[in-house]
Amino acid sequence: MVADRSDVPRQIAALAANTFKEATRSRVFYILLAFAVCLLVFSSAMGFMAIGSIRRVVLDMGLATVSYFSAMTAIFVGIGLIYREIERKTIYNILSKPVSRGVFLVGRYAGLMAVLLVNLAAMIAALSVVLTFFGGFTPRIFAAAGYIYLELLIITAVALFFSSITSPVVSALCTAAFYLIGHTSSALPELLAPSLESVWAKRLVIALYHILPDLNLLNINNLVVHDIPEAPGFTIRALAYTVLTVGILLVASTMCFKRRDLV
Repeated sequence: MVADRSDVPRQIAALAANTFKEATRSRVFYILLAFAVCLLVFSSAMGFMAIGSIRRVVLDMGLATVSYFSAMTAIFVGIGLIYREIERKTIYNILSKPVSRGVFLVGRYAGLMAVLLVNLAAMIAALSVVLTFFGGFTPRIFAAAGYIYLELLIITAVALFFSSITSPVVSALCTAAFYLIGHTSSALPELLAPSLESVWAKRLVIALYHILPDLNLLNINNLVVHDIPEAPGFTIRALAYTVLTVGILLVASTMCFKRRDLV
């Protein structure tokens, strides 16, 4: 059956709503959320023992906790979206209707992003309470949360891509590797390149820097902690990088999933 294109938005919304309900029932979601909130409270205790500004320590640890556990939620909830559907054979009921595989993926992606938005909002609310207690609340944590969400858009798209072609374990490893590389690749030109004597080795490192993902382009946590404004055009570059990366990943996911044998 051929799907009516005018019906695609409704199909995506329905799939997103269903994904939201399923993800919020996941024990992993609640375990990670509870652990993250506990760490936020723990960071306030660490602030008392730290030397220097308590506000700065709590803000730094709090934003790092929010960023890390949001990413872990995206990875561990995202990698099972397709696998669970195939394992329970519910995907056959969905695809037997006039719903394309591409619409199925986009709907699942949209639903998970809604879950992650709620998760992020809950942790930012907890961090705001902790910072208010210490008199260190700043509205810029909402800007930091916005950039964290841009990062989650990419990480979730990566998790969806790998889950469309391989098993959950491999998907988790590959997505976690993407996350680690994305947060360390920006150090290649500054730390690794100067220590190399070979000109070709330096050029290779620089080439890798431009090829590998750079999630630090979406990170303003340190700027918020030290009260430094973003550079002009930072937001536009971050949005463009996110839209381009997510678009490529969703198209690649759809192409791979269309060729996947679900039997």
